[in-house]
Amino acid sequence: MKLPIKIIIIILIFAAGFLLGWQVALAPADGQPVLTNQNAGEIKTDLAIDFGGGRIQNYNQIAMPEGSSVFDLLKKAAAENNLALDYKDYGGKMGVFINSIDNIKNALAGDTFWQFWINGQYSQVGASSYKLKDGDKAEWKYIKGQID
Repeated sequence: MKLPIKIIIIILIFAAGFLLGWQVALAPADGQPVLTNQNAGEIKTDLAIDFGGGRIQNYNQIAMPEGSSVFDLLKKAAAENNLALDYKDYGGKMGVFINSIDNIKNALAGDTFWQFWINGQYSQVGASSYKLKDGDKAEWKYIKGQID
């Protein structure tokens, strides 16, 4: 009769140790609580559109699927906010070229056109090529060309 009680006690000790260890492993190292309201495979990003003349529209915490491009973000914001969007997809490395946002058209003769920045840095790739990361801030600006 003493043997089964010892076995039960040993099993309970191991189970308690396992559960305690599992709880500690899930806690963040800095002691801060883990808060998440994002779906797996989803990122949140911000978008600003500067139309020039002081008109800027900001869209915060837009949920996008992982692997979305800056162009995907612009299309979603345009569709959800009733902004006309005109573009041409050249395919391949050229990708998508934005012709107008909310009927503000590129003025190529005046070297003023739609350009974008990511986290304050002028992009070196096309809008359909840059894949967004969680927390990125994309900015579209209608300004004079930045390329020399």
